[in-house]
Parts: sequence; structure tokens; C-alpha cells
Amino acid sequence: MFPVANQKVIERARQILAHEPVFIDTETTGFSPEDVVIEIGVVNAQGETLYQSLFKPTISIPKSAMDVHHITEGMVASAPSWKDEWPNLQSVLEGRFVGMYNADFDLRMMKQTHERYWLDWTLNDKRFFCVMKLYAAFYGEPSRRGRGFRFHKLESAGAACGIPLPNTHRAVDDAMLTAALFKYMADYSA
Repeated sequence: MFPVANQKVIERARQILAHEPVFIDTETTGFSPEDVVIEIGVVNAQGETLYQSLFKPTISIPKSAMDVHHITEGMVASAPSWKDEWPNLQSVLEGRFVGMYNADFDLRMMKQTHERYWLDWTLNDKRFFCVMKLYAAFYGEPSRRGRGFRFHKLESAGAACGIPLPNTHRAVDDAMLTAALFKYMADYSA
């Protein structure tokens, strides 16, 4: 019967929550090594928006990406560049624990966008944590590959926990859903 509600995950979530983490989501031009971040949203554990911005990309936004997040070339035409806006975002993230749903992807995309502008990455990677991996262990369904736990889409995880927030594929909304899911795990009691 799922969820298993892994007690170690619940305890870890409570420990992290005590440090007032923030939750971030990115929207990008795609998934390849050439793609870049075009939107970031950051919220606190209460779901309050701490940072939100579109970024003018260094490459075009493909239709396939626009079909997912609905961010158009016109929407980013007058947006700041990543380089110009980075100090503001960095000040929100510096020294904080940062939760992401699929941290491997979001952190990679942030770093490769950073590299486009020849900027030095100074944030501590050890402070970033993956809510998707924590939720997989919390839910406890074995992976079909036989190792670890099965990952769930953000929308499915939220629905399974009765969280009434949609997965809109816009950065702030998805960061809010990630924060709510994390709090659900931290607050869980059997």
C-alpha cells in the first residue's frame, strides 16, 4: 500500500524545514546542453513569492518548449538577461537550502545558463536538494528497474497528496507546488 510514508524522509524534511529553505523552479528553452533558463520562480515554505523573473535567452525558444510553458519570444523580448539579473537571484539563494523538483535538471540548466555568460558559480551545490527524490522515497514504490524508488511527476505527486495546486509549467506556480509537497512530507503523521 502506498504511500509508505518513509519515516527517514519525514525526519529529513523536518530537519531541512527548520532551516527555512526556499523552493525554485525553472522554465527553459529545452533539455539539451545548448538550452538555457528563461524563467525562474522562488518561493518560501509558505508559498510566498521571493523572486520571479523572465530572462531574455541567448537562443530562440522552440515551439515544443512554448507548447509546454507558453512562454513566447514576445514575452521575453524586453526581459533582462541572465547576467544582468543574476545578482538579484543570487541574493535570494545565497546561504539557503534550495529545494527543486528534479534538482539534477534545474541545477544543470542554471549552471549551463551561467556558463553562457562566463560567470563563476559561487553557490554551494550541497545546499540544493531534490524534492522529487525525497518524494519517491517517501512514497516508497520500488523502481521498475529494480534499484531505488519510482519517480513521480510533480502533478501526480501533488494530486496523490491532495494538494489543490496545479502543475502549470510556469516557474512560480510549480515552485509553490514543490514547496507544498515538501511541507506535506514534513508535516505528515500516520
